[in-house]
Amino acid sequence: MSDPQTNSTEPIPEGCGDEDLLRLIDLCPFLASERSRYDDDAVRAILLRNPRVARLRRTTYRCGIGNGPNGGAHPLALVVGLGGSIDVVVRMVEACPIALGRRLSGRRNVLHYAIAEGANVDVIRYLASRMPSLVTEVDSFGALPLHLASTYFPSSSPLVLLHLLGLHPEAARAVDNKSRTPLHRACASRASMEKVLALIEAYPPALFMNDWMRTTPLGNAESMHQRLSEPMPAVIEVLGMAMDILGTNEDDDDVAPPSSSALYDGNDHVAGIVVDGGRGGGEGGDGDRARRILEHFRTIRWRGGIRLAFARNVRLVSMLDLPVAVLPRLLSLLDTEGVYSLLVHRPDVVRGCSIKR
Repeated sequence: MSDPQTNSTEPIPEGCGDEDLLRLIDLCPFLASERSRYDDDAVRAILLRNPRVARLRRTTYRCGIGNGPNGGAHPLALVVGLGGSIDVVVRMVEACPIALGRRLSGRRNVLHYAIAEGANVDVIRYLASRMPSLVTEVDSFGALPLHLASTYFPSSSPLVLLHLLGLHPEAARAVDNKSRTPLHRACASRASMEKVLALIEAYPPALFMNDWMRTTPLGNAESMHQRLSEPMPAVIEVLGMAMDILGTNEDDDDVAPPSSSALYDGNDHVAGIVVDGGRGGGEGGDGDRARRILEHFRTIRWRGGIRLAFARNVRLVSMLDLPVAVLPRLLSLLDTEGVYSLLVHRPDVVRGCSIKR
């Protein structure tokens, strides 16, 4: 596909040429003082009178975004990075659709750039819907857009991360050039609890995976915790608890993590907790630890964590004093053996079920 330019025999309305647009958008999005100068209404006014300005392609933007492998960037990328409204972004794309596929500096696509600069979730949704392949493309660091949505805090909203997970769930298990999953990046950048929990739910084995420095997400969080003036003990606590409870296996005392965690080093963390048998029944044993973890998950309202724990080991059901009405919902998470085990440990669940004819 050819790359249309702004050259045309039609007259350009006064004040609506390429240079007029450049004066409005040739700013550095990562500098708050310049970002605040962006005038969305003025850009919209130029587009309404002369949509051809969206076809401009330059390599000399002050922020360096045009130094990509395709030789230049269109105004769309600048507008997205500066926080342009969904209306202006849509007009830019309609005037120059090819701008969506342009690779920018660092081999980032426009979706990478939008996420890195904290674009509104509506803009993210629109870009991904217009060109779905953007969600699966990696930059020069091997990072998917989800890696960036996990990393950039606080500019990227958790809503962006959740939307990307919905579009491309497999991205939660992807590793970049340094063997980091999105969860590793989140834990290394002080991401919110909401992001961390969502990434654990999307791919629990990431908890046990090591990056190029042989560090788990928990290790990344602990390292960040030591460097911050405002520590993040809550995230560290939940990561440790999740590793314990999701490493639990009802058949083996020494539990290996899921086989897909190829970089896991069993010496880096305890292999899990056991909820019955010799170690689980006594005071202060693994049974108490499991109970405390489940209660903590319930306290922070992390239903996904409880659901994952029950799916991993049905015997954990006995650790919580759950209402009978809740128990039937667990059946859909379990295989035949798990359902049988649930009925053995909680026969009252049968009385809580009703069969609709």
